[in-house]
Amino acid sequence: MQLIVLQLQAVIALSILLTFSRGFEMNMTQYYEMPQLYDFDDYDRCLQEFPGTVATYCFVRADIEPDSSSAAWRAIEEISKYNRHHFNHRHLYFGLCVHKCEAELAGLSPRDRKQLQAGILTDNPKVNVYLDLFATEAGNRVRYNDLSNACINWRLQQREYGVHAKSVVEYCDTTDKVIEADDAWNLAFYVVICALLSLACVSSLIDLHLKRRRHDKMLKERDHYKTPPRSLTTRILLTWSIARNWYRLNQEPNGKIGRELRFLDCFKFFAMFLVIFAHTNWVIYEGAISNPQDPERLLHTSAGTLLISGSLITVTFFVISGLLLTINWLAVTRAVMDGKKSTLSMANYAGLFVKFNIFRYIRLTVPYAFVLLLSGVYFENAGGPLWRHIYEREQLACRKNWWTNLLFINNFVRTDERCLLQGWYLAADTQSFALSLLIMILGHRFARWSKHLYAAVLCIFMLLPMVLTYVLDYYPIFLPTPQTQKDSFIGDHQFTEFYTSFYMNFGSYFCGVLAAFAYDQVSLKQYKLRERIGFQILWFALIPVGVLWLFTAHPIYQHYYAETPRLWGAIYAGVQRNFWAFGLGIFVVGMAAKVGWVLRKFACLPIFRILGRLTYGAFIIHLLVARVVLSTVREPIFFATGTMFAYIFYVVCASYLSSLLLAIFVELPVSSILKLMR
Repeated sequence: MQLIVLQLQAVIALSILLTFSRGFEMNMTQYYEMPQLYDFDDYDRCLQEFPGTVATYCFVRADIEPDSSSAAWRAIEEISKYNRHHFNHRHLYFGLCVHKCEAELAGLSPRDRKQLQAGILTDNPKVNVYLDLFATEAGNRVRYNDLSNACINWRLQQREYGVHAKSVVEYCDTTDKVIEADDAWNLAFYVVICALLSLACVSSLIDLHLKRRRHDKMLKERDHYKTPPRSLTTRILLTWSIARNWYRLNQEPNGKIGRELRFLDCFKFFAMFLVIFAHTNWVIYEGAISNPQDPERLLHTSAGTLLISGSLITVTFFVISGLLLTINWLAVTRAVMDGKKSTLSMANYAGLFVKFNIFRYIRLTVPYAFVLLLSGVYFENAGGPLWRHIYEREQLACRKNWWTNLLFINNFVRTDERCLLQGWYLAADTQSFALSLLIMILGHRFARWSKHLYAAVLCIFMLLPMVLTYVLDYYPIFLPTPQTQKDSFIGDHQFTEFYTSFYMNFGSYFCGVLAAFAYDQVSLKQYKLRERIGFQILWFALIPVGVLWLFTAHPIYQHYYAETPRLWGAIYAGVQRNFWAFGLGIFVVGMAAKVGWVLRKFACLPIFRILGRLTYGAFIIHLLVARVVLSTVREPIFFATGTMFAYIFYVVCASYLSSLLLAIFVELPVSSILKLMR
């Protein structure tokens, strides 16, 4: 009864909270006075209409020049000032067919064509990042910048917008362009693919041969693949066996801890689904939308607040990562100190620190490096006008900055030319991993002061986001605005400094560390949390409170007309992620102690065993899949709920299928070799 009352109170509080902000009504008459954000000529017709001639199609970026006498410019200023929810309608994308532009301008005198020139776009730093990556297009820019600028301004004039625009060619496609598909990067990828397939074939054949040699009729076929050979040499030879890796992927968790924490696979899968949901929408924004007013209107609603608050999902991964690190640390230190009363030597601690980091680096980096290699492979344009803008930009960034990813410093270095943008999480997690391990070593070495040390670390890293937000004047919440996403987070300091830096997330990570210590004590002392009514009420109350917590950003995000007080904004910046992590830590400890009734039973379903283990591969490859899907569009897509979920469903399925292949051929073999090394 108390639980029902608490949930009703949460719903009432949520209803009151969502009334704090004024509703927003968009003036659609004014909206349609602006030029469209995207204007693409027919890509295929342009390159195919005149066989035997060299046709050219250029992707052009343009910025409208301010002009207070123009109704279109006044509309741009009025609509774009709501920059938290709207695109900057000054920045336009054009796909221009060169011979069509020449035909449109053919009847104009040289003087009229000169009057159409508004200049080359050089003062947009975000566009300049793209131009630097597409440096090989410098010749096309010299050749077509003036023509494309005159063509754009002629079209703006013909449609009576009364504005002019500066522009610059990002790249051009021609019918006689030859793709260099046999360079060193591509050849390296083909060699790796051939090596993996060869290893899998040889290993699988050896495994099949060993199975047929067995004379034990009572041994089932699957038992052979589940039973490790006695010989170390044979184990190494069977590392890439496809059948054996499939059974490894599907094997039940071992030991008491593995069984108690198997619900984490469900957590990882659903958190990954929400990450793919958010990132697919981002790539849609990076592409072209025919009805940008609809996603803009959506962001003015409580659903928009929920989308913005969805960045808290990343906290889930930090908490789980800190939890698993600590559980492994406790198991290893107990095994090392078994039978010893004295503390370990500094050499022992240093050896454990190095071993933990090296094993983790190899386990994460080998599949990550394979996806990096795949991301940099050149393909012929399989899409249309947006293929190179969305997909090839990633290829060029990966070829240029792959080393920042492999060193896990890509959340600090070359942040405007990111390869695999989601890799910032791996960098922040790696940095948090090393720092947490160092803190636990100090806590273990000076056990008498460990509680004080952990409390101090938690306080410091919970207060640090508040202090930095106040001093550096950050916005209180991470705000992926439509324009920021359209620009692929280039030049966005809020993303680079506030969201992706490890020190802003370390408090959440350390909540996972403390949750593991709490779980360890509950397990050692055999506390029956599921039999304590007070804890059960607290645990179930976390569900409505967590939903309510997602909407606490509503008054900040939907408050248009005044800035959030700096002090209160800093406090909220500190508590938003850390309180979520703290509550999640309690939730995880409770479920590990078998609290949760039907929810725990659902989370422990066998299907999540496979999906959870495929989550890492899906994480590192899903953005590549999304880019392939959305860069093949020929014209702006209509943004609607059905369209959005169709893309999301496809990306989820394709990402997990790709992750299955990555696990069978790369991830599980590496994991098996690491186990043999231990």
